[in-house]
Amino acid sequence: MENEEQVHKSRNWVGTIITLAMLFFVGFFVYKVVFYAKAIQSGEIDPSSLSYSGAFSTSESLANAPLPDGEFNLVTTDDPSLGSVRAPVQIVEFADFGCPYSQDSSVTMRALAQKYPEQINYVYRDFPITELHPMAEQAAQAGECAQEQGVFWEYHDKLYQNQFDLSRKEFVNFAAQLNMNTRVFESCLDSERFEDEVFEDYTDGLEAGVRGTPTFFINGNRIPGAIPGDVLETLIQSVLSNG
Repeated sequence: MENEEQVHKSRNWVGTIITLAMLFFVGFFVYKVVFYAKAIQSGEIDPSSLSYSGAFSTSESLANAPLPDGEFNLVTTDDPSLGSVRAPVQIVEFADFGCPYSQDSSVTMRALAQKYPEQINYVYRDFPITELHPMAEQAAQAGECAQEQGVFWEYHDKLYQNQFDLSRKEFVNFAAQLNMNTRVFESCLDSERFEDEVFEDYTDGLEAGVRGTPTFFINGNRIPGAIPGDVLETLIQSVLSNG
């Protein structure tokens, strides 16, 4: 009986320690978000100096390539976008449908674009890292074929929701699930009609210093990595308040 009580007390202590540790880490994360928010709003931190490379799929072949400085005008009219083209906050994301960090960012960006429909113009551009995600380029082309039929964002969601099951068969299945014209879709995919378009996105990203995914450009300022939603919203509010 005494041994059982000791075991019970020991388990209680372990549970208490784990709970305290979790509270510490959650509190530390909140502190970091608040710290960055205040520093950005006060002008102590330049948003372009931020990096979230811990949540970032790095292209090994580009890892040591030099990074260009400056601001970059990467907003296009032929790539999928959400929001107003006249919005004061222009956000361009270079992403990879096979990248888990791009998947995380996709949820964040869809929510923010919905919350700030007149304040944000969010442009999605392709940066397939095939050395890490072999089907990424074909997925990017499939997304372009979906855009041709006016359902890019729905197809975008399908690709990210099933990013560990990307194949030509599944690309066609996703199209069928969205009631697309699968004959036209398959013809588009097999002809690689949008190969040049995807390559243009990739090349533009390279020239602007994209070395992995996701990489954001907020009003031309490059920020690599999946930016936490709270920090990203603070950046948006900072730009709006200073505009």
